[in-house]
Formats: sequence, structure tokens, C-alpha cells
Amino acid sequence: MMSHDMACRPALLTLAAAVIGLLPAVTSATSPLGFRATITRARQYPGNYSAAARRDGRRLASLSNAAAGGARTSTGTSSRGRGLLQALVENGAGAYHMTLSIGTPPLAFPAILDTGSDLTWTQCAPCTACFAQPTPLYDPAASSTSSRLPCASPPCQALPSAFRACNATGCAYDYRYTVGFTAGYLAADTLALGGASFPGVAFGCSAASGGDMDSASGIVGLGRGALSLVSQLGVGRFSYCLRSDADAGASPILFGSLANVTGGRVQSTPLIQSPVARRGPYYYVNLTGVTVGATDLPVTFGFTATGAGGVIVDSGTTFTYLAEAGYAMVRQAFLSQASGLETVSGAPYDFDLCFAAGAAAAAVPVPRLVLRFAGGAAYAVPRRSYFDAVDERGSVACLLVLPTRGVSVIGNVMQMDLHVLYDLDGGTFSFAPADCASL
Repeated sequence: MMSHDMACRPALLTLAAAVIGLLPAVTSATSPLGFRATITRARQYPGNYSAAARRDGRRLASLSNAAAGGARTSTGTSSRGRGLLQALVENGAGAYHMTLSIGTPPLAFPAILDTGSDLTWTQCAPCTACFAQPTPLYDPAASSTSSRLPCASPPCQALPSAFRACNATGCAYDYRYTVGFTAGYLAADTLALGGASFPGVAFGCSAASGGDMDSASGIVGLGRGALSLVSQLGVGRFSYCLRSDADAGASPILFGSLANVTGGRVQSTPLIQSPVARRGPYYYVNLTGVTVGATDLPVTFGFTATGAGGVIVDSGTTFTYLAEAGYAMVRQAFLSQASGLETVSGAPYDFDLCFAAGAAAAAVPVPRLVLRFAGGAAYAVPRRSYFDAVDERGSVACLLVLPTRGVSVIGNVMQMDLHVLYDLDGGTFSFAPADCASL
């Protein structure tokens, strides 16, 4: 689903979801062992929550559609090119941003960190019909290492025929999704991230697009499919730690052998696949139960016979969304255990369950929330990650969990201040509370 609160995440997520097979891994010209980078995010003040919830809603529609109809993807990755890869991630209003550089000479631009998408893409010059354009735009004509990918290339052939159009200039795509679109062509160029550079990385060069991109120029696709950056670089694991305090600085993201969650508080659960033959690039986990206060709720979040449902971990969606039946139990448990609080309408803030908080939302007594996963893992969610003030005065506080009719999503707010590890080779998702600044 949409990354950060990327409720309006571009539908390229769905496009990437239909990719079949793995492309050859790209090897680094300057750092065969990999790298580290950073993620950043703008101040997440309560007034942003409503906009984030609206973006999430639009993103969820695309995610659910893709989850039910995406293509089979590999559970493993090539060991070629694995090693140390680090970057930093910034906080957007609802999304987390990474800075990529593409081309020779390299041009840096912000892109949304998205574990629910495969295709990395950016707006390209000239962009005749794009959303609000950051400057400067990547111009393939200005790069000495840029090339358009032909229709016969593996990346183009990996795209579903419904999304691509082959012509004399190369492999073009035009994808329409729930609340926007992206259209352009597939290209390849040198990509630099975290001090390492990688030649010949395939990406989408968008000449026209629409949707709320949270001031980013594109997306960094870190999904499980063939066109994702993870697959193209041949790394078998990556991890990140998303800081809750944007003012404290950037968050780290690590690839290859640097990606390792350690300590006595680490918990792990298997990464699973959708049971349908065609599925998206998502990281599914088996959420086996939810505890609210002292009450263990008899709720499950399994797949339907058609492959709908399930639970994914998604950095592109801001908040957490539970299937309606499960959400109804969680909501009722909160209401029954917070009976002394005054409920207020959440409609003005795009939330469902809200309470009057006076001037001190942090002092409002609410029950604890624990997510339980297959394999015995349990996540005691920090209060700020599931209950917080949603207006700038702090007078209204809401449950930051919402209902959905499609796939359930654990968004980036619920992942804050956790070191999370996606081990594709080992088939596990691991997490531990962490001081992100110390990684």
C-alpha cells in the first residue's frame, strides 16, 4: 500500500505487483559490499494527520486491488552484489523520503521509501503534465550514461502487457490507478545511494503523472518483485529504523550484511505469500491476534479463497488499517475500557474513534495495544504509535488505527522507533525497539 501515509501512493505499485521473475542483479561499480543511506521526514505535527489519513484511503484502494491481482514474485534474491549498503531516510509529512542520485553527472532528488512498490521511478524532463514539480528534474539527455530500454529488454518484458506500449523509441508505459496516474518510459542509468553507485539500474522515467506525492519527485520501490531496487541490487536483506521525532534528524536504512537486528528484545515472524497464483510485491505477515488492555481478542486476519485479505507491512502507508471485522472488535474493546472518556466525532480529522483530550492528550488514559504474530512474536505498540492528538491544539486524541475492506496494513507510524529487518533470503520479518540514532 502506499508508503508513509502515502494513501495516495501511485499506482505503479500495482504495475510493479504484476512483474514476473527476477532480473539480473546489478553490481556496484564503487562499493561491491553495499551501502548505508538515510531517510528523512518533515515535522509530523497533528494537523498533518488528517491529510495523511486521506492519502492512505486512496492508497488502500490501489493496494487491495493489486494484492488480489498482482503477479507471482520470488521469495529469494540473488546473492550477487550483496554486502554493506546504507542510506538515510527523511520524514515527509506522512511519508519517509530517501535521496537518490541518477545519471552522470548525478542529479539528486527526494523519493518516497515504499516497501509496497516494486518500480523505482522519478519525474523526468520535459514533464509536460506532472504534479507539483520539484526542481531540477532528471533530464536523460543531460546524462552520459542514460539509455531508453527497448521492448525486448527483460525489464520491459516483465511489465504486464496492459501497462506497456512498445514503439520505435522504446518501452513506454501508461498506468492509471485509483486517484492518479503515471506515464512515461523505462530507462536505465547509474544510480547512486549512500555513497555507492550502481550502473544500469532500470527505473520509470515519468513524463506525465498525477497524485499527492508529499513533495517527492518519485518512489524508491523496495517490494519483493523483480523490478524493485532490492532485487536489482541483489541484496538479500535490508533494515530501517524510522525516527518518531523528525527534529532529531534522519533515520538509517541498511542493506546486505549491515542489515541486522540484534539484542535480547528481537522478535521474528515468517514472511508469507498470498495463496493466489498472481500476487503483489507485498511483505505479508501472519497477524494471529490483538490484545487491547487485558483482553485478548479472538480475531484473525487470514486470506480469503481468492487471495484477498491478509496483513502487509508497508512503509508507504502512514497509519494502520485492519479488516472491518477485526477493527470492530478492537474499537469496541477500546470503548469499553475507556468508558470514562468523552467521545467526540473524528470526522473533521478523518479518523473514526476520537476522545476529548483537553490540553493534554498524552495524559488521556487508554488501554495498551499488543499485536501478536505467528511464531510467538508480540509487539507492544508504543502509545504514540496508536493514540495521539490529531489537532494542533491537542484537544482531540484519536485511535490511529482505521478500518478497511481490503488488505490490512501496518503503516509507518506503527513502525516508528523500531529497527525492522526484511530478511528475504531467510523468509522472516524481525523487529526490536531501538534508538534509531545509535544505529
